[in-house]
Amino acid sequence: MNICIIDDEHLALEYLDFLFNKMEEVQVTGKYSDPGDLINHVQRESIDAVFMDIHMPDIKGIDLAEKLLNIQPSLQIVFVTAYNEYAVKAFELNALDYILKPVQKERLEVTIQRIKENSYINTNTEQESVKTKYKIKNLGAFRFYMDNNQVEVKWRTTKAKELFAYFVQNHENTIRKGELTDLMWSNLPWERAHSQLYSTVYQIRKMTQQIGMPIKISSQDEFYHITIDGVEIQSVEWKSAALDLLREDNVSVSAYFKLLEAYQGDYLEEIEAAWVLKERNSLRKIWLELIDNLIKHIIYYEKPSSYNASKLSALVSSDDEAAILLNKKLQH
Repeated sequence: MNICIIDDEHLALEYLDFLFNKMEEVQVTGKYSDPGDLINHVQRESIDAVFMDIHMPDIKGIDLAEKLLNIQPSLQIVFVTAYNEYAVKAFELNALDYILKPVQKERLEVTIQRIKENSYINTNTEQESVKTKYKIKNLGAFRFYMDNNQVEVKWRTTKAKELFAYFVQNHENTIRKGELTDLMWSNLPWERAHSQLYSTVYQIRKMTQQIGMPIKISSQDEFYHITIDGVEIQSVEWKSAALDLLREDNVSVSAYFKLLEAYQGDYLEEIEAAWVLKERNSLRKIWLELIDNLIKHIIYYEKPSSYNASKLSALVSSDDEAAILLNKKLQH
């Protein structure tokens, strides 16, 4: 196992190196007090884990972890600190582990075992993801599927869920970090909002790794870029298929019903944020247009009491606006 260690305190750095040298399965490939040197090392070589002091004078451990994970997303981060309050913050970051100073060899061995187990899980997950079909459903509740089986995701914070949904919605765009802090943490001072953003992105990266979803969040200067390969996004697929149907002259009843049944609720219905509304309203308008087209087809080619009319009525019965539209059309 190749690891790097960083601490601005020379004695703490040397002592941690001393403990690791007693472990046969661990090799310290770099020990640093300068974050820039560590970043250069991680850019050049593949590393399994980094042990870092969470409180350094030149850069916060949170920010350094963000930079390192941009280079190697599978990197395991372990925080080492003399301050108890930072231990709580480390868990909020969803770090693999945190260790309080003075470090004990027995405690270090526990962490090494966790790294091994986590690396094994991640390796198997990456291998499985090559042949696994992933889907993000966002019409109705926000859900994740692997090979048509729903995957339970435990969000550490509601902001992590909301930010990930925003990333998915804007995955084709470059996203400015200041835009995200304004959207999600406008009530906080800039420094705290910036820290919350890094912490939340860290949580999202760990979540996607744990379920094996091939989504990459890249950071460059003041921007994020989201790469989604091999993941079907329900709202995108649905919208494309619906617009194709609406452009056709003839109405395919079965195709219309298939799309209407797939619309299991409004876009990201559990997230009440201003940035959701534009896309929600756009998709809902298309959904109502599909209903209107299908009603016209049924009235022209069938009877208001036909099976398809009854089926459509049952399908939209829980939505007041759609039900009123349907009843009004059928009555005329």
